[in-house]
Amino acid sequence: MVKLLASYNEEVKAVVLGNAPQNAKYTSPTIQKEILDLLACNVQRAICNKIGNAKFCIIVDES
Repeated sequence: MVKLLASYNEEVKAVVLGNAPQNAKYTSPTIQKEILDLLACNVQRAICNKIGNAKFCIIVDES
């Protein structure tokens, strides 16, 4: 997922994976959960902006 984000964002690409110090790959479970949480918040915000006050539900499976 970090590689995917880096492919779309030059700022992310500059500081992660191959460019990161050896002890900072940003792939620990804690960091992965934080990245997922940020993405989820952005998706929810985009949906809310699009539909206004209407109710919605997001169903996610483990795939």
